[in-house]
Amino acid sequence: MKKVSIIHKKEDKLIAGTAKQLTKELSPSFVFVADPRKADFIITLGGDGTVLRAAHIISQHDIPLLTVQLGGLGLLTECSLGELPAALESIKNKKYQIDSRLMLKVHVVRKNKIVKELFALNDAVVCKNDIARIIKLRAFLGDDLLGEYAADGIIASTPTGSTAYNFAVNGPILPVHSKSYILSPICPHRATDRSIVLEEDVTLAIIKGKDVLLTVDGQQTLSLKPDDIVKIGVSKEKTSFIRFKEYDIWGLLRSKLGWGT
Repeated sequence: MKKVSIIHKKEDKLIAGTAKQLTKELSPSFVFVADPRKADFIITLGGDGTVLRAAHIISQHDIPLLTVQLGGLGLLTECSLGELPAALESIKNKKYQIDSRLMLKVHVVRKNKIVKELFALNDAVVCKNDIARIIKLRAFLGDDLLGEYAADGIIASTPTGSTAYNFAVNGPILPVHSKSYILSPICPHRATDRSIVLEEDVTLAIIKGKDVLLTVDGQQTLSLKPDDIVKIGVSKEKTSFIRFKEYDIWGLLRSKLGWGT
């Protein structure tokens, strides 16, 4: 039997109760394991935030997610709680497909040493932690200067994350299986600064600003020092989702956000 684990929002009593009941109901057909890194697949109960947290837990493990919508917008979720029994039956009968999504690797380099390695399913954001001040960043592609930004910050977004924070700053939407990622400035001082689409690694250097933060998927935050370098690029790691039909991002945007109507 397949081993399954559940990741949910523990502070939500209703969802926690649902997870407890589901654990009991899974036992005849699946083996429940507490450690998600030892599972054959993982059920997430919640919204997109729960999915992102699960992606971080298993970022270096090839374990697919069955995402159940019990939260807010739910652009990443696959089915409702009522549809879960049929979904589990399809998994038992191997009637599903795997949807693999690009992730970003993020290295923080301090004094020529990598002090932090992170992976992003949605985005990596370098931003100010001071309401009234902008920061200045230089972006490099290899040894070549890409540009200099005076802004509230900058977002490196995956195709999956192109409908998240990137979308809020008017960045472009990429097809979900694009091999590229997006670099979008946040409230840039110059009107000519715009989002760009990249495939190669980018290096971000802080040239002015105090209390600068790196935030990855809204899940992990690291305070950056003035001489820190942040290197961002496409990772070999992927996040895999269990799907029962083709993922239609454009239909989801129309129905959930009223986009393009």
